[in-house]
Amino acid sequence: MKIPQDLKWKTTGRSLGQGGQAHVYEVYDESDPSKKKFALKALSKNKPREAYERFYREISAIKSLPNPYIIDIEDHSKPDDEFHYYVMEFIENALSLKRLINQNENPYFDNGLKTLKLLSQILDAIKECEQNDPKVVHRDLNPANILVTPNKDIKIIDFGLCQIEGNSTLTLIDEGVGTQNYMAPKCESGSESEIGIHSDIYSMGKIVWSAITNQMAFAREKPAFTNRSIKSIFPNNPEHWHLQHIMSFTVRHNPSDRSTVDQLIYWVKRVRQLIISKYPPLELITEQCPICGWGKLDRFEQSHAVFGNPNPKGIYALQCDYCGYCFAINRKRQQDTIREIENHE
Repeated sequence: MKIPQDLKWKTTGRSLGQGGQAHVYEVYDESDPSKKKFALKALSKNKPREAYERFYREISAIKSLPNPYIIDIEDHSKPDDEFHYYVMEFIENALSLKRLINQNENPYFDNGLKTLKLLSQILDAIKECEQNDPKVVHRDLNPANILVTPNKDIKIIDFGLCQIEGNSTLTLIDEGVGTQNYMAPKCESGSESEIGIHSDIYSMGKIVWSAITNQMAFAREKPAFTNRSIKSIFPNNPEHWHLQHIMSFTVRHNPSDRSTVDQLIYWVKRVRQLIISKYPPLELITEQCPICGWGKLDRFEQSHAVFGNPNPKGIYALQCDYCGYCFAINRKRQQDTIREIENHE
């Protein structure tokens, strides 16, 4: 595909990507002495009507979302032009999260605080989409559509599958409807009534899992709470187990079980504080003393009568073998909560 000669945008000769519907080139404005680089996305010729409608829906969506974590559009064609394109900002040395996963350069791997920063930036962008009038649902959030810049901020790209509130769903016959293992289950049907911000919340949870584990995501939801839970992958790094709360609020089959954007913003702050303050995860509370952090908790002589004679039903007394503090523990409540988390789907 060639860029028309009468266009002010000239290619540097460098291709930035190619898909079934479009090509992306590195370009510059010939009238700008600085020769600043941009990325031009050109729609391939002879595509179905839906492809053109989706392309201009993508342009409309991005232009309506001024956010530091969403890519900016500099210029674009009009629907009645012969050459269909848009020009977006280009960030030198930015890499997609997909390219970083399974590489030593992944800045989020085995790092809970950096992963929470990634999560906060995605949330900020989703909140922008939610507050926009009309609302915008990306529908295809996945590591390939998350650019990580050299300063470790992100840019969300490719709104080609986006759903704008009040518009019909556009799906091409020769294309899938999203990225396998990241798209929310209800989106696969293409039903407008099932698509909402909660769909992007689901995808975001899978992205968070991929970022910290350095692995591509799994199908469906149950593995996030069983054999591929964050605890299972990092058995010797308990501070990461706190991120399991994020899985509980996002990677849920039923949309009503996922948290809202504002709720998640609050939960992210809570989880970050847990990590910074070195709080032990629930599974370790009855093992490590929460006061001194050194000793172990265990039953002791006459512990059955410390908080009553006998102690209230289900309440156990434990003492730290180092600092001597005693604690009342409801083991059943603790175990029920752990089982509840592990049974999420």
